[in-house]
Amino acid sequence: MTMRFNLTLVLIVVGVSWGLTAPLSKIAVSTGHHYLGLLIWQIIVMVLSLGIVQAIRRKYFFSLSINSFLRFGLVALMGSLLPNSIMYKTYFHLQSGVMSILIAMVPMFAFPLVLVLRMENLEFKRLLGVLLGAIAIALIILPQLNLTNMGQSGWIAFGLLSPLCYAIEGVWINKIGLATLDPVELVLGSSILGLIVLLPVTLLNGYWISPFVIWGPAEIALTISSLMHSLIYVSYLWLIGRAGVVFASQTSYICTASGVGFAMLMLGEGYSIYIWGAVVLMLIGLIMVRPTKLIYKK
Repeated sequence: MTMRFNLTLVLIVVGVSWGLTAPLSKIAVSTGHHYLGLLIWQIIVMVLSLGIVQAIRRKYFFSLSINSFLRFGLVALMGSLLPNSIMYKTYFHLQSGVMSILIAMVPMFAFPLVLVLRMENLEFKRLLGVLLGAIAIALIILPQLNLTNMGQSGWIAFGLLSPLCYAIEGVWINKIGLATLDPVELVLGSSILGLIVLLPVTLLNGYWISPFVIWGPAEIALTISSLMHSLIYVSYLWLIGRAGVVFASQTSYICTASGVGFAMLMLGEGYSIYIWGAVVLMLIGLIMVRPTKLIYKK
């Protein structure tokens, strides 16, 4: 019971923190910075912050084997470059709260994947918990959709590719484990790889955002969001190892609820009673989808 309580507590902290990054990201795109410029800024902050963590831990080197590079590439592509590019691009067109809602689709994508790969058994109680989450998402999204505005619907569909990437990454990491890496080393290594790949593209196309200018709300919000993202992501990968990807992906429900709340407080976004009904369903779903065993992999 103590282990489950601790895992649930970590889940809540990660979800609430991740929810706060949504309005911060919305502020970050407010000045028109290109989404690749925003992404490279985020990656640089992650490399610096996690590098400091490694220095404090006195771990100056980590494995550079083929197995390590496989995991670096997976996390860099499916956990950073693709989903974050999609998210930053979509933030230009949708409300922060709607973006938080879309993230809650991670467990909807992850659950059938783990069943197909036979990584977890089908349990009615856990299935019902995920379905309650799906109903909550529908309850939030459907009243806001304007079927005559296909532009917005198109961006919502495009935004769903981001949680799909996160689900694939989480399931894959859950299946193959971290090898000789710990979560900090994995996120740091993947961030360095992403930096090597993305930096030339950003510079050659003029998307670079210089940090040597007067910082406005966008730059401050982006930096805070990036710092939070690095620490949250490490905690999320640790949670996958401890409790499985389906449980860990429930952070998306809490991310949605907190993201909507923070958007109302920070951005003045308004929502209907449907939102609060959905929050209740999300929390019930979270209670029903709890870890049944420890499957930590090294």
